[in-house]
Amino acid sequence: MSAPEPKRIEVEKHDKAMAAGPQAAAELAWHVPHEAPFELTGFPWFGQDRIYRRLPVKPPEPIREPVDNLAWCTAGGQVRFRTDSRRVAVRVKLRAPAGMVHMPATGQCGFDAYFDSPSGPVYGNTTKYPIREDRYELELLALPDRQERAFTLYFPLYQGVEELRVGLDPDATLAPPPAWAREGKVVVYGTSITQGGCACRPGMAWTNILSRRLNLEFVNLGFSGNGRGEPELARLITQIERPRLYVLDYEANSNLEGLKATLEPFIGILRAHAPSLPILVISRFANGREVYDAQARANRQATREYQADVVRQCAARGDKQIHFLDGSNLLGPSGAEGTVDLVHPTDLGFWQIANGLEPVIGNLAQA
Repeated sequence: MSAPEPKRIEVEKHDKAMAAGPQAAAELAWHVPHEAPFELTGFPWFGQDRIYRRLPVKPPEPIREPVDNLAWCTAGGQVRFRTDSRRVAVRVKLRAPAGMVHMPATGQCGFDAYFDSPSGPVYGNTTKYPIREDRYELELLALPDRQERAFTLYFPLYQGVEELRVGLDPDATLAPPPAWAREGKVVVYGTSITQGGCACRPGMAWTNILSRRLNLEFVNLGFSGNGRGEPELARLITQIERPRLYVLDYEANSNLEGLKATLEPFIGILRAHAPSLPILVISRFANGREVYDAQARANRQATREYQADVVRQCAARGDKQIHFLDGSNLLGPSGAEGTVDLVHPTDLGFWQIANGLEPVIGNLAQA
């Protein structure tokens, strides 16, 4: 007797909780999220280009093609507002469908919803959509009672968003979100780990975790595989209005020679623009390969010491607002267990990273 032909196991038929999220109700009112009283953050050049992109569409000087392409990923973008609507939905047109091999589609292309409570921000839901599609219209929240709450919607981490509408009850009130704890932006420049690879949903990228915990506005300039410290990126960063703290976390895409060529010039460009703004340089955490690769351990130790030495030299020359954080143990006791591939954090890894960074960034950004 021959074995039956294999076929896809349709889990969603056996477990309704595994199916795509509910469609948005037909009677919702749809709002443009970049118009008042909504607050759109994470896209410093939106006022100029009117597009969901992390760098300007036409930068004043050429940038490398991979960086230009990755700038369409909407990592770190947020929509904030207050409403008494029971229902919150999104209508989304992506630049392309999901396609990564080791990051969930919900993290690549989904939206997260959080709302405030007396105990702090509460996770509400994530868009669960048909992953082969490049558009979806889904209900995120259907709350049991009608009361005014502050909401935050987090944009996808590894895909672009061409269109977004926010659906609310037609008779709902709508008001600006509460003010941030402090004025100004924490601007983070880095790699895929900064961008959010490979969180299962957008709210779990470490910049978004810390934005919630510290109640501060963050700008995520993580470029997957391409955080290489180019001076063009430093000069673009100086265009961002109202910075509060600069964070440089790009070692994972470099090596010792690359850092020697870029780190001091990058810091110099930022410092010439903002003489007294805090700058934090973070070395990368140990990856799982170091357990069996002595050369990988030695390479990281060398790059860590070089970055620390650069910061020491800057401080010795009189820069009292430059700081170094040894990131070796940022993954916490979980180590490589907090990654998906020995390098890129899962939600566990991002939670540990946020735990390690919170006191340092909190102290520098809230001073």
